[in-house]
Amino acid sequence: MPTLSPIILTDEQLLQVEEMAGALLPADEIAILLLDSSSDQSSFVTICRNHVDSPIYQAFHRGRLRTKYELRKMVVRLAKAGSPAAEPLADKYLKESKL
Repeated sequence: MPTLSPIILTDEQLLQVEEMAGALLPADEIAILLLDSSSDQSSFVTICRNHVDSPIYQAFHRGRLRTKYELRKMVVRLAKAGSPAAEPLADKYLKESKL
């Protein structure tokens, strides 16, 4: 199995990762914007997918999930207000939330 290139990002870069993920950019596009080498870009994507203890993984998923949360809050708010487009989505979210 090939080893990952060690990727060290500054706190500022981790915030950029979080912001870009929050804008729902995929990991491979964030890697292109932040990193120069293709091996680092490939490692970045792998880290975002699999390395749950990595600050890169945490920043990527924190940004993505914050946006998901905000979007879902908006859908629920619109459904409660009677939006016919939002009601089926809110129902879907409700079903997904059951354990």
